[in-house]
Amino acid sequence: MSAHRIRPRVRMLLASMCASLALVGCASIPVSSPVGHIDSGSAQPGAGSARTPDGPAPGASPADIVRGFLAAGAGTENNFSVARSFLTETEGQEWRPLESVSLLPTDADLDSLNYEVTSDQQRLNLSAPVTGLVNSSGIYHSTTPGTRSNLEFSLRQENGEWRISSAPDGLLISQATFRTIFLNYSVKFFTSDFSYLVPDSRWFLRSSSTPTAIVNELLSGPAPYMVGSVVTAIPEGAKLSDSNVVTIENGVARVSLNEQTPAPTDREKGLIRAQIASTLQAVPSISSVELSINGQLVSESLQPEIDATVKVDDPPVVLADGRLARISGTRLTPVDNSPDLSKEDPSDPAVSLDGSLYAYLTDGRDRLMRLKDNDRKASQILGGKDLVGPSIDRFNMVWTAERQNTGVIRAVGPDDKVYEVNADFLAGRELLDLEVSRDGTRIALLSTLEDQPARIDLVGIPRDRAGNPTNGLSATPIEMGSNFNWVDDVSWAGSTSLVALASMEKNEPVQPFRIDVTAPPEQLGELPDGSRISAGEDGRSILVTSDQGEIYSYNSNAWQKLIDISAKDPSYPG
Repeated sequence: MSAHRIRPRVRMLLASMCASLALVGCASIPVSSPVGHIDSGSAQPGAGSARTPDGPAPGASPADIVRGFLAAGAGTENNFSVARSFLTETEGQEWRPLESVSLLPTDADLDSLNYEVTSDQQRLNLSAPVTGLVNSSGIYHSTTPGTRSNLEFSLRQENGEWRISSAPDGLLISQATFRTIFLNYSVKFFTSDFSYLVPDSRWFLRSSSTPTAIVNELLSGPAPYMVGSVVTAIPEGAKLSDSNVVTIENGVARVSLNEQTPAPTDREKGLIRAQIASTLQAVPSISSVELSINGQLVSESLQPEIDATVKVDDPPVVLADGRLARISGTRLTPVDNSPDLSKEDPSDPAVSLDGSLYAYLTDGRDRLMRLKDNDRKASQILGGKDLVGPSIDRFNMVWTAERQNTGVIRAVGPDDKVYEVNADFLAGRELLDLEVSRDGTRIALLSTLEDQPARIDLVGIPRDRAGNPTNGLSATPIEMGSNFNWVDDVSWAGSTSLVALASMEKNEPVQPFRIDVTAPPEQLGELPDGSRISAGEDGRSILVTSDQGEIYSYNSNAWQKLIDISAKDPSYPG
């Protein structure tokens, strides 16, 4: 059987390997032939995205052809026509550039990649470091340090010129090029009670058809890690009708859906419109949306007002002088009915979004305590051996779990009912922290296993319409911050990002980072001895405390020490 005929199966294997969050390297490339380098053709990062790439030159060698093909991935015009010109006619029709996108680290470029060519010049193997992967649905995955992707190319002569007869699907590009030719948008879904819109962040190729691609992903449903935690008003099987495109004229995006059976009610039409309009209006060229279903226009008056984010209006809670307190500007204000906790070894305070209750751990993390604003005394709501710090969701459920985890996390409701939620992927791991998103749909779980780097798993929380947890967490969480060697602490910083105290290399001190669901982490300056971090809804109100009780606030892209305040374990509401 020819290499061309078995290629689709190889493609599927490569795609599954590269899309996996557990990808730490592929099989080593052969060492029977000399190692060379592929010249990128430009020393300027992202330069290839600023101009139309060159096609194949007459008499180009196999290495030149592969080099040119990779560089031409920055040229998206006419469905990557320049890149396809490096392929044989048959391969040019079959190659799928958007099957996946592999991102090179910032310190790597195409001319630094090692390659090997067989003696007959008909095969070329190339190994590339990868810092992030974007799959065909636009979902970004960070990769662990040392991840490499091995690419195999087959070549043959066509009309006397070398051309690629088999190439792996997808693109291999720099991060600068990626941000030039791709755009980040969120498709929107609802919380289980339809109170809030939840962003599902994706990357889309920059083109005139971007709005159509966005709507098609919305119609396809949420990312796997969010399945069960969000709902959609759009009926299953709904598709774009007529020309299967979203048209834009004078800022008005026209979306036409096919006939639905049974026909949606007015309320359902309004929710569908809210979901599509909130998704599309993030596109700069779109100012309004016109929706029709089965040729009938859906009136804007049917669209309900849905909150896009959960507001965090109140200040963070801390432990200071053995009591619960709130930080107000540069002052500490004790919580009115806070008991004296100085003899109880308190830690990890949390406060609800509405300020009606507090939670914290005592006795060496063995007891989870809850204090309601109208009570004079805190009560124990859960016991354990070594619990992680609590997180309170918008339903006033208090979440925690055992540090030495068996694959279970727990939530205690306002009525003291305890919900056990299976998290099989945590079994046998040491859980360091958990943080529920403020809309209540997702949970970030920081854990480690023996001497492996710390890992942040992000996964949806299935709930019923009353907000009660229902099933176990998804078996396919998305991993955030895989680039880190170690993470001490995490906090939500908006609806699509976290902040963390983390380090990239062994033996380096942890520093504050912002970690977006959709992109590599960004360091937020340097701080000495950070031990805990917390952020408000927009990611700008960030606090870090040290083991000595010093508090630093992040404002205007700089850290400022709060003088005359000593406290520990800051936590914003939610």
